[in-house]
Amino acid sequence: MKVKVGIVGVGRVAQDFHIPTLQKLEGFDLCCAYDAIPARRQVAKGQYGLKSFSDYKEFLNSKIELVVIASPSNTHRELALKAINSGKNVVVEKPMALSLQDADEIIDQANEKKVMLSVSHSRRWDSDFLTVKKLLQQRAIGKLVSIESRVMGYGSLIGYSVAEFDTHWRYKKFYGGGVLYDMGSHLIDQLLCLIDERVIGVWCDMKNVLWSEEVDDYFKCLLRFEDGLIAQIETSQISRYLLPRWYVVGSKGTILCENWDGPVKVRSESTEIRDREFFPAMETGDWSEFYKNIYRVLTEKAELIVKPPQVRRTTAVIDAAKKAYLTKKELKVLI
Repeated sequence: MKVKVGIVGVGRVAQDFHIPTLQKLEGFDLCCAYDAIPARRQVAKGQYGLKSFSDYKEFLNSKIELVVIASPSNTHRELALKAINSGKNVVVEKPMALSLQDADEIIDQANEKKVMLSVSHSRRWDSDFLTVKKLLQQRAIGKLVSIESRVMGYGSLIGYSVAEFDTHWRYKKFYGGGVLYDMGSHLIDQLLCLIDERVIGVWCDMKNVLWSEEVDDYFKCLLRFEDGLIAQIETSQISRYLLPRWYVVGSKGTILCENWDGPVKVRSESTEIRDREFFPAMETGDWSEFYKNIYRVLTEKAELIVKPPQVRRTTAVIDAAKKAYLTKKELKVLI
């Protein structure tokens, strides 16, 4: 059984991930696309063999079962609600919405219409994340004391977007630009998957230094959890030197991962290895696992991995981080 899919937005993220993944997996029939820009519709037809629509209502009325929304962040709410109201299952590119209120509206509508809703948090299948997750599940470093997750670098995303739209959209407030919404969505989602406690405090600093006068190209966020654990999330596009991708301290050891691809290093006081460094095997990362799960959900009633309540928590943390930044203090929350 093939699931018929229509994609919204034939931009960079669609071409880099969604379209090639959906066309590679046997369970999906990616048959059509909607884009407001004529040149992108031509790309959909000429490069990918998709029927293209200039009218969103006509697109939704076609015989598709799953709508993948890969358009700029500020359009997610309206496009998702229209797709849900037409009875379609929906995958939304991250962030699902630009506010908790909008996220709640999308989730409530999906529940009312009894359709599947998920968000493309593909970085749950990153090799480094999966390796750290396994080590924490094995309690390789004892009780967690602190965890730091960073993506640091130098360079802008100007030019990443397609020329026919707006190559600067990721640095414009109107579109929901900025690294907190962009990479921050992934890092917060990963962190909340690792820590089985509620967030009780959020502090955040955001700066627009080099690449935008409107939105952040650097942010640092501290999350305080109920059990006393402090987590730090940091993303920078202005850093000439890098910091570790992961730095995790536990009561019996420390995990260090310098880069996306590893290696992951551990110094542990376990009974097998006392106060010595070892290199656990890296877990295999595969972003296509996101869509493999979506297929099983739609055809076999499997359990959805990226669930709306989880995405709601991530959105709530981002909302709290923005408020904490404006007040310049830690915001007391219960997320």
